[in-house]
Amino acid sequence: MHTNRGRKHNADQPVDVWNRFVSGNTICFEKVFTRYYKQMYGYGLKLCNQPELVEDCIQELFQTIWERRKELTHIDSPNVYLFVSLRRSILRQLKQQDKFKDRLDTVDESTAIRFGMEEIIIRDESKREQQKALHEALNQLSSRQKEVLYLHFYNGMSYGEIEQILSINRQSVRNYMYRAMETLRTILDTEVMKLVISLMLSFLPFLA
Repeated sequence: MHTNRGRKHNADQPVDVWNRFVSGNTICFEKVFTRYYKQMYGYGLKLCNQPELVEDCIQELFQTIWERRKELTHIDSPNVYLFVSLRRSILRQLKQQDKFKDRLDTVDESTAIRFGMEEIIIRDESKREQQKALHEALNQLSSRQKEVLYLHFYNGMSYGEIEQILSINRQSVRNYMYRAMETLRTILDTEVMKLVISLMLSFLPFLA
């Protein structure tokens, strides 16, 4: 009985669901879509704040991976693959819109990520001013610093996963994280930094 329970648990793991999807299982394809859609949509909006474009890119991406599923048996981190693919698709679309005239890597660096007030969840009314201060401070970070923070704390991505998504080395990921926290410390007072730490820690259970 114990072995069966273990197998049932493993069958629900992301990689196992992905492997059954690439084998042609439509139910698992729907599970992949359901599992990652919300995170992908939120991340897409961070990259371009164009809901229709993000939705179109996600739909096109899932159509493509279904059609090319037999070529995806080597994928061992579905979330990384999907985030990388969505990021490339959105940046490509931004370039085609002619909003940015330089090369794709320049578009990459120019992406203006912003944190919304609704993402800084504080239920204590007495801390609303701190929430406002934190919101303003987060949006003073560089786009890359914000993207690293967003992927790590809001999407539970490890440094290794962020390294793959952003096509930078792990030390660079650490540097962006360190500089982001240092910048916040210079902007915010001690009480608000305590709030920052508590908010960041609240996401840690999702990083397992």
